[in-house]
Amino acid sequence: MATSGQEAPRLSYGLDRALFNPGVYHMQDPRSRVWNFDPYLARIMPIQEFDFNALKQYITSSKDTTLIDIAREAKKKYTGSTSSMTSTLAHFHYLLSSWRPITTGMMSQSFRADSTNFTRIMRAPSAAFLHWKDGVYAIDADKEFDTANVLSMLGKSMEKLLTLPKEDFEKYRKTKSHQLTEEERDSPESYHYTKLGDFMMRSQLDAYDPRIPGTGMFDLKTRAVISIRMDAKGFQKGLGYELRHRNGNWESFEREYFDMIRSAFLKYSLQVRMGRMDGIFVAFHNTQRIFGFQYIPLTEMDYALHGTRDTSLGGKEFKLSLHLLNKILNRATAKWPEQSLRLHIETRPTDPPLMYIFAKPVTPDEIEKIQGANKKIIEKFERDMMGLEPKEEKGEGVAIEKTNEEAVEEATEESVGEPEAREEVTTADVWEDMVVKVEEALENEEHGVTSVREAIEQALRSSGLLEASAPEEARRYLDELLEALMSAESGKADESAADNAVEESASAVSTEEATEVKIENGQAAEAEEEPTLKDLVLRLASQVKADRSEVVKGKAEDDVSAAAADDSKLRKFETILSELISKSRDTTETGEITEGGEQTTASTDASATSKTQNPEDEIASLDETVHTKTNDNSILPETKPELLGMILTIRNKVNGEYVERPEHLRRTDKWEVEYSLEDMPALRAENIYKMVIQRRCKTLDDQEDRDKAWYEMFQGALHKYTRKGRMHRKKEIELGKARPVHVYGMDKPLDWESVFGEGKEEGMSYRWYGQEAENVETGTIELSPEEVEEDDGSLPVEEVEGAEEGDAEVDVAAFSEEKFDDQPEAVEQQQQQQQQFEEKSEEKSQEKSD
Repeated sequence: MATSGQEAPRLSYGLDRALFNPGVYHMQDPRSRVWNFDPYLARIMPIQEFDFNALKQYITSSKDTTLIDIAREAKKKYTGSTSSMTSTLAHFHYLLSSWRPITTGMMSQSFRADSTNFTRIMRAPSAAFLHWKDGVYAIDADKEFDTANVLSMLGKSMEKLLTLPKEDFEKYRKTKSHQLTEEERDSPESYHYTKLGDFMMRSQLDAYDPRIPGTGMFDLKTRAVISIRMDAKGFQKGLGYELRHRNGNWESFEREYFDMIRSAFLKYSLQVRMGRMDGIFVAFHNTQRIFGFQYIPLTEMDYALHGTRDTSLGGKEFKLSLHLLNKILNRATAKWPEQSLRLHIETRPTDPPLMYIFAKPVTPDEIEKIQGANKKIIEKFERDMMGLEPKEEKGEGVAIEKTNEEAVEEATEESVGEPEAREEVTTADVWEDMVVKVEEALENEEHGVTSVREAIEQALRSSGLLEASAPEEARRYLDELLEALMSAESGKADESAADNAVEESASAVSTEEATEVKIENGQAAEAEEEPTLKDLVLRLASQVKADRSEVVKGKAEDDVSAAAADDSKLRKFETILSELISKSRDTTETGEITEGGEQTTASTDASATSKTQNPEDEIASLDETVHTKTNDNSILPETKPELLGMILTIRNKVNGEYVERPEHLRRTDKWEVEYSLEDMPALRAENIYKMVIQRRCKTLDDQEDRDKAWYEMFQGALHKYTRKGRMHRKKEIELGKARPVHVYGMDKPLDWESVFGEGKEEGMSYRWYGQEAENVETGTIELSPEEVEEDDGSLPVEEVEGAEEGDAEVDVAAFSEEKFDDQPEAVEQQQQQQQQFEEKSEEKSQEKSD
């Protein structure tokens, strides 16, 4: 639909050069020490000095009267924005791609990728509210676990920094904000609205350049370094970490790029598609300094997420995801028409994947209570850190949040056809095996097996024991350990039989001794005795080392320290795993949520629960005493709410063939999605819903001591490289004072004092304060010819001569080991000027000495 507001801004300071330079563009070239851009950009205005009151306030979809009016006129049922929809749409990617691992082919050979999964926060269940507003449902993000941190505020101020001239940006400094005119304060942002299916969505247009392919639009992103991101609340201890290298696991742009793939690329790509943009412009910083810039087009993000630079696969997945979400919302709103709803959606890592969807009606008062759970904490942070005063929300005319408001490309509703009669038998056969697997997964979910498996995986990753293992290899290790643990649990049921066997033994031992594992001279006790956790870990570790023996053969004898490191990891793994499994059992056995939302202690014996063999008995037990873990801030209903639980499973079909996931899809390929959307039985829905709530709470409302954990992360590497960065910056300042300041595009060098001067030491002194299915809906989703042929704003991928079908051309590596000088003559001239400057300095020194 039409774009409204003023024209989208363009980049300042000559930053547009980075748009046409693949890879990272350094703020200052580390070799020649030439500043590629105005050194003013190097240091970031502290948030205490920026007047955030001069910026427009964010308005949610439910309070945007313009958006609601446009949706009503277009006869659309749902409205939303990227801030409220990308988290949910990400779970459809997991479902449709069958948890496709990320692609790391653009990384250098020296980089060690510790995981090819998305981050825990990305995989966490998503939540949203569906507000009933004057005949339209408006989707708002669930803010129950929102917290205040410096990064969200810096994103707003840095957008102004990148798109305004220096003189105009300085007006936003508190001491100068009175110079801002009313027109500058109230100028409308550039955004447009887009429709797809029953959705009407809005998108803010961050920046524009007519030379960019397609619409010329692109998004602005600010990316903090790893030392800041690992504890955004206590970011002060991470100040000083610098990006000094192009490649490597630490202090490198490559590390930040890899982390973006795991934690941000999926949402970024959805935002780009919603706004019909070409890509994202990223500024890398540590909250004090900007180190460099990189333009990442959609084709590059798609390569990392979908394994191909052809945007056809990602584009079709995006549209199919919206159509599936459309059907889910239709099902929920049909049950409670003209009522506001709270939604939770999660895709589980089962085989095959399945999606849990939960909906329940909520009142406006309940929504306000949940959305304002942390409002006072956030307002206090804003007052203390920035002097930002709370504003009353306005309706029409309020600006849209910079980082979150984009829209989906215009498209017509795709046709949903029923399978032809000749395909009915084949389709039934195809679904049969998958239904069995889904039922098994649901049963495991109700028994808590999945939670234990997740705890084991987290322990393995945290210990570093499997850091070099391939995903398939790591999955096998996890399955083996889980099986061993579950076997040990079930073995307790036969304790009496074991006791009889021990009594008949020649070397009789007591019952208590029979249930322990004895370690003597490094050897385990008798095989019939129940193994401890340590033995299970040792068993797994020996398997790991045995499988790797062929790879490291001949190296172990020469690397004693590596062996010691493995033993240290093993001990750490045992400790972590013990704690995590203990916590996992606590969440299902020791905490009880009453109808009033209070947490009490359950008296049920853990061993009694483990002996339950009948799934129906287990479900009945869970229904009688629901065990879950939550925190005091979790907003739970005072009475037992109405709840709709649904399970969505899909089957991908490409060009008439069933596939696990589409690979290297072309525009001419036909991708259909057969889906099954069924209601859960009430009892099962209640049980699994509480587990979903628990997982979301555990992931997003982290109560651990982050300050202490920060120093222990990556074996202390964050603290090590942060101190190293501070020392490096101190030396750089001292070195810079003795040399001229060369800036790209300027013929003459500048004096250091005139550029940085007193109090401008580039940020060094800144202070930062499964049963039978019920109500099953099945069908096939197929994109219409109009949607398939519709231009998504991106350029087609050119065919590579001699390449096989499905191969995509990798034009330029994201991180090149080689170094090229765009203008060698200019660099040579600057070097001559620097030499002349140094010679004059020496002459003056000699004159003074004489």
